[in-house]
Amino acid sequence: MAWGISWVMLAVCLMAMAVGAVELVRDGKPKASIVAPSEGPPSYAAEVLQRYIEQVSGAKLPIVRESQRVTGAKVVIRVRKGTAKLDGFRIKANKDTVLIEASIPRGCVYGAYALLEEIGCRFYGPEPLGVVIPKKRNISIRDGLDILREPAFENRLPSYGGAELNACWGFNFTGYTKDPKRRELINRIGLKTWRWGHIWPQLIEYQFFADGRPPVKMDYSDKQEWLPADEQGVRRPNPSWDAPAGQTLCFSNPDAFKWFVENAVNWVLYNCPDADYISMWSSDTADLSLCKCEKCEAKGWSPTDWYLHIHNEIWRLLKARGFKGIFGWIAYHGSEEPPQQVKLIEAGRDMDLLYAPRPRGASMHGPITNDHSVNVAYRENIQRWCKYLSNFKGTRTVFEYYFDLVLLGHLPAGRVFLIPKPEDMKEEMRFYLSQGFNGFFDCDPPSGAFFPDPLRKWLYRKLLWDINLDIEAAKRDFFQNYYGPAAKIVREVREEVERLMFEEIKWPMWSPAHYADRPIKRLRELEAKLDEAIAKVGKDEILRQRIEVMKLWVRYCALAKESEYHIKITRDRQKGREVELSIRKLFEENRDFLVKLGLMDEGAVKFVAENVVDYNLNVYFGGK
Repeated sequence: MAWGISWVMLAVCLMAMAVGAVELVRDGKPKASIVAPSEGPPSYAAEVLQRYIEQVSGAKLPIVRESQRVTGAKVVIRVRKGTAKLDGFRIKANKDTVLIEASIPRGCVYGAYALLEEIGCRFYGPEPLGVVIPKKRNISIRDGLDILREPAFENRLPSYGGAELNACWGFNFTGYTKDPKRRELINRIGLKTWRWGHIWPQLIEYQFFADGRPPVKMDYSDKQEWLPADEQGVRRPNPSWDAPAGQTLCFSNPDAFKWFVENAVNWVLYNCPDADYISMWSSDTADLSLCKCEKCEAKGWSPTDWYLHIHNEIWRLLKARGFKGIFGWIAYHGSEEPPQQVKLIEAGRDMDLLYAPRPRGASMHGPITNDHSVNVAYRENIQRWCKYLSNFKGTRTVFEYYFDLVLLGHLPAGRVFLIPKPEDMKEEMRFYLSQGFNGFFDCDPPSGAFFPDPLRKWLYRKLLWDINLDIEAAKRDFFQNYYGPAAKIVREVREEVERLMFEEIKWPMWSPAHYADRPIKRLRELEAKLDEAIAKVGKDEILRQRIEVMKLWVRYCALAKESEYHIKITRDRQKGREVELSIRKLFEENRDFLVKLGLMDEGAVKFVAENVVDYNLNVYFGGK
């Protein structure tokens, strides 16, 4: 009798599964086909689905073309205009069909990754630690599933990762390349390409040619009148730290001006003639050194006036030479303030404003909406740009510094990768959208650092798509999937570490030996607590490595906090030096481990072990 009831219950469960879901895999065998075009992003999306479903279940779903007859369940990938805004997508499941569709081909790729997330996959960061692939013998998609996702920002530009990772993470741009194989892959995925940087110093140091000849070093010995004059009237290069050959010319000289504009156009045609977006910046300096000769001074122009006047002419000639992409300029340091006299040609059609509030230093002062003087200044400057761009026909892109550690060596919370806070990013992105920005880029030196784990960068990428993201729910999802059975312990440790790192060390009312160093002692206790988390994951090597990395990070936090303690409380240079050198040693000894796991590359490890340590040694502890 009991056996009979069990068989009846099993039959009912199987019937419920068949009625209530689209079955893709059963008992490790394919039960559905993937229907997609034979080329382009939908074809690439089909391959992504096929690859990861096989990794999850062992079943390789066949890919068939739209013209072929298909029986049974299927996943259909297609492009249909009006499906979603921009490069968004929709996923719907009904009876025997799961439909992934988008208004433009690239959206199908994002839809494929979203369907994999429904199955339980997660793409937090680079492999091996950043990708979560569950193991399942059966895969089904519930009937009635209906997901519509549209990105908050139209243009999403990455500062790390190759084309496949950029697509996986929801970016719609990737770095420009001339390599034929990489270009073919970029075209298959449907990504756009960008190329930018502090190009002006190169344009002064070298002459470029559109016909493919290699550039040659410029000799100004017979062109002294092209060089900028200083306040005493002496003509010579005006270098900055990144522009040893100079950062400007005498732009009131018609020959120098014409040559510079043509050289800029040749640089584009030589380096990236078919990029979707280029932006050419002056040297990386707060003072864009202009020529002080009588003719240049007579113009009465600001640095931004000169900068945009030159960009107008470069853009005019680029279009005449057949360039089809977007041409951008940067509001940054010397060109930070809007122009006073120069107007954009064609009201800036096919141009882009790249707004780069660098001195804010990765939201080190909190979100741009608060009343810190730096943030107030940038908000007011944005309003001046908005007034200048009242009839603007182009696009606006934010160039933020969320994960830029260059300015954070003196702030322990930033030094250990805790600035910015996700809540600050969310508030800021809302603000930028309200100001008409439709693109976003995060400057990320050292580029590609996912230490201690990809949580903050994953949340950043999610916010680019969903400005209403429930950050708490997203964090729960991350910890449960990334740390498995150890999620509770790891999250408790991490959040207490975050609190301690943001807690300012203050001089106590009595001896500095009392209480001021308690956060350091607590951090060391928290490192030991992670051994409990390691015990919970047993023989799972990936989970164990993720927690070992977290232990390494907590040790780093304790040292960073101890350095702060010696800076603010003991003022003991020798002990401070010892702590800083311990930080260097910590990263040097774990370099191979971090690089192998894809959490940092060689350059990022070197940056944290040398640049940031050297900064603290020089500023606080008597030099190297």
